[in-house]
Amino acid sequence: MFFLIVSMVMSLTFGVVGMVTLVTGRVAVPWLRNSVGRPGVWGAGVMLLAAGVAAARVMPLGANMSLMLGGLVLVGLSQILGRQGARQTK
Repeated sequence: MFFLIVSMVMSLTFGVVGMVTLVTGRVAVPWLRNSVGRPGVWGAGVMLLAAGVAAARVMPLGANMSLMLGGLVLVGLSQILGRQGARQTK
């Protein structure tokens, strides 16, 4: 029961942060704003992470892990692509 409550709170938090980032175009988490170069990609990745955490009890492990890994890849790409863009403009 405790795991279910914690996972639902985490997925709701990830979902809200991802949606705010997608709608506004700014990362809603202040300490990550400087490291994220592509907020839209980051928001989509966080939304996939939220879906993966929310579906942990319902979906099979393979489908759940593909959502989580897809989200992690998008979050990583948003930070890597942002650093490359900053280096090229200097």
